[in-house]
Amino acid sequence: MQDLVRIQTNTPLGENAPHADAVATALEQLGWAVERHAVPATRVSDYGMQPITNLIARRRYSNNGPAIARNAQGDVVPPGDGWTCRPYDAVIENGCLYGRAATVSRIGVLLFDHGGWIKFRTCIPM
Repeated sequence: MQDLVRIQTNTPLGENAPHADAVATALEQLGWAVERHAVPATRVSDYGMQPITNLIARRRYSNNGPAIARNAQGDVVPPGDGWTCRPYDAVIENGCLYGRAATVSRIGVLLFDHGGWIKFRTCIPM
């Protein structure tokens, strides 16, 4: 989880390809099927942005049964002032993770996906 928080994806610029790749790898390790869709470089640079990769992550529970798909973003606005630690250091203090987007677009992606799988696994017959 700390590794995801440490990847800077400030928008504008929005270089989210490294974050998307890290999320995809983590989800694949949890058993999700992940498709990576890189936005063409010319389309990205036309808007003054840096590499962007969109992911489609699915988890099937049976051949004809339900599938869960995720929609989330990995980019964040610049962190601003008022931090008690550096925003991308992903500091763990007293059992809590502190860092830019640690509870939303970063960690939420994996917690929902993995936690959602556990919830559905126990509630839906396979």
